[in-house]
Amino acid sequence: MRTRKYPVTAPASDAPAIDPIEARWAAEAVGSLSRQLAADSIVAMVLEQAQRELNSLAASTAPNDGVFGPVRVRVAA
Repeated sequence: MRTRKYPVTAPASDAPAIDPIEARWAAEAVGSLSRQLAADSIVAMVLEQAQRELNSLAASTAPNDGVFGPVRVRVAA
């Protein structure tokens, strides 16, 4: 088996690692999937936990940060 090395770039320290808009969208999508399953399903339980984590990530980002296209924008205080 061959192992390949790929360059990894770290995001800038002042840029948010999580885009709150994408986190909210993902939480809604995961919630939609979990609602289609039986409430006592193991998969539904995992999806509900993932939804809670995504909502937490979206809430933990600063409300003044945003993403507009490919550019991250931080509103000056």
